[in-house]
Parts: sequence; structure tokens; C-alpha cells
Amino acid sequence: MKKLLIGIACLSSLAAAAQNREISFKDADWKTQLANAKKENKLIFFDAYTSWCGPCKMMAKDVFTRDSVADLFNNTFLNVKYDMEKGEGPALKDKYAVAAYPTYLFINGDGEVVHKIVGSMSAPEFITEASKALKPESTAFGLARKFDKGDHSEATAVAYMEALDKAYEADKMGTVAKVYFDGLPESALLEARNWELALKYLNNPASKAFAELYANKASLEKKYGAEKVNRYFQSTFLSAGYSIKRAYEKNANVKQASEKAAAIRRLQSQGTEYSKALLAQLDLTEFAAAGKWDKFIAKVDAVWGDDDFKNKASFVIAAANDVVTAAPAVYYKNVLRWADQVERNNPNLFANIQLADLRKRTFKKQGKTAEAEVMANKATDLRKEAAQKGQMTPPMMNN
Repeated sequence: MKKLLIGIACLSSLAAAAQNREISFKDADWKTQLANAKKENKLIFFDAYTSWCGPCKMMAKDVFTRDSVADLFNNTFLNVKYDMEKGEGPALKDKYAVAAYPTYLFINGDGEVVHKIVGSMSAPEFITEASKALKPESTAFGLARKFDKGDHSEATAVAYMEALDKAYEADKMGTVAKVYFDGLPESALLEARNWELALKYLNNPASKAFAELYANKASLEKKYGAEKVNRYFQSTFLSAGYSIKRAYEKNANVKQASEKAAAIRRLQSQGTEYSKALLAQLDLTEFAAAGKWDKFIAKVDAVWGDDDFKNKASFVIAAANDVVTAAPAVYYKNVLRWADQVERNNPNLFANIQLADLRKRTFKKQGKTAEAEVMANKATDLRKEAAQKGQMTPPMMNN
């Protein structure tokens, strides 16, 4: 037994020792990195990370240090990494639309992205995904060229949507899905194969195909189960609502966002358990985008006065934060009024933390430093209380 334990220990030591290589990153400014990539005729492997990103640290510790990964990357790519919050990082983040961490980009010497990976994964998965950069025709960017030139075959469209899904390009995936599914015969949409593909990729309520599926919801429920069907439609509507809000806030793809909003209003005209909140949020999004803050305030007040509105405290708190973020200071009094109303309604610990954060942000923008500090300390104490109770806490709001 003793010999066996010694043998196992030796094997473990050898296995650990065998993993002695890691990805080697080059330090230089971005302009120099591009020039070096062109000179060496290599693709750049660009690690976009932040200091607070847990999955980024896990990848650096457990994946970048695998011999198989290190050998592929050191022999094939010019490896660089930038903190997206320091130095050139913020400018590169905007240039390459980095929106999640970790994001891994593969860029040629002309500064063009040829492949993109988002999120953490195992070493074998990482090698498989990275190897796709060496076959540009199989990446989202290569497939985009084929699709945009008119190749809307199932093979190309599905491969393209899958690549966009892995790259966290949900809006672009929805645009491609709209083109592909709208091109199918209506009779084919209810077939099992296309239904499964729609579940995975069709997230655009403005799609003709989506409207057709929604009109046949009862038939779909009989064939595939009510829970699965209703979950798909609800998640699609709600995620589209978030996408519309994001588009208006960034003033990007507003036309497509407007089309989605019109489609949601049309499809939700009969009402569902979630339609009231969804349509109310669309109203607020459009009022904020148009600077119609009086109408925004009136809508929130109407929601608060609606006894049948589900989860209205959360809705009002979110709307109040939008006012603090984007509205003129004259409207902040409404934020504090809503905070008092919600607090009197006996909120739970989670909501109390949100209210402390909300008041802190409001006071800080009003220049009331002492009051803001009191609320910041209250929020900290409440988060500690929640942690001791094992309860979830809301993310901290930016000032």
C-alpha cells in the first residue's frame, strides 16, 4: 500500500511538472503590435481582460498554463493582452466593441478582427475555438462574407448564427436569423428541425417567422409542450425589450429597435402575464430617448398606483435609476419620492440595498456629499447583513 501511494505521488508530481509552459505575451503599444504582426505574417491573439474579472483570472491560471495551449499560441500567434480599464485599454475596448469578459480577439496586421471568443472554457475547447482563426471561412467574419453575398443556405446560416451566438453577438444573430427564417416557407416553420433552430437563434420579434410561430403558439404547445414554448416566447420578448433599451441608450441601431418595439406592441396587444411590465418598459424607453421626462414620471406614477402590476417595486427602482442616470436634476425629487414610497411598502433586504444605492447616487449628483456618504455606509452595512444571512445582493450601481 505504501509503495502504491508513493507511486501515485510520483506520477502526480511528474504530471504537475510536465505543465511548465504558458502563453508568452508581448508588451508594446497597439500600433507596434500591428506592425509586428504584419512583419511576422501572424495573427494577433488579443486577450481583453479586467483586473476584477474572475473568469479571466481562471483562464490565465488554468488554461494559458497548459502545455498544449502554450505551444499552439506561442508557435502560431503574436500574443498580447490589455486591461480594458487602463492605458490604451478603454480606446481598444471601444474600437473592437468589447462588451463582456473575457473576450479573446484574433486580429490581422491590418487591425481587422477575423475571429472572436467570449467567455471561459476548458483547454481543449479553447484550442478548438482558437484553431478556427486559422480557417477564416469558418469564423463569424468569414461566414458573414458568404451570407452577405447571398448564401442563405441552412449550412451557412446555421454556422453563422452559431458563431455569432458564441461571440455573444445576440443582436447581430437576431438580424441573421430574421433573414434566414423569414425566407423559409411558413409550413416548414413548425417542423421539429426548424422549431429547434428557432429556439436557439430566432430572438427578433420583428421577424415575420417569429410572428407566424407566435400565431401558432397553441399548435406548438401541443407538439412540443406548453412550458417549453411559453418559456421561449417570454424570454424572447423580455430580452428584446432589454435590447431595445440598450439601443436607444447608445443611439445605435435605433431603426431596428423601433421595429422590434412596434412588433412587440402588436404581438402583445392581447395581453399576457408579462405584457403589462414589458409594454410599460417600452414606454419608458421611448420617453427617455425623446427627452419626455414629464411623461416618464407620469408613467412611473401610474405603475406605482396600479395594484395589479407585478413586481412594481423593482420596476420603479429601475426606472428611478434611469432618471438619475439621464434626466435633468429637476426630476431627482421624484426619485427620492419613489424611494420613500417603496420603503414604506415594506421592501425586503434586497430592495433596501437598492434603495440605499439609489439615494446615494441621487444625493451625490445633487452635490450632497454628507448624505451620499451616509447612504453608501448604509448600503455597505446592508450588504454585510445579506452576506451573513446567505442572501443574494444587487450589483452596485455606478455613480
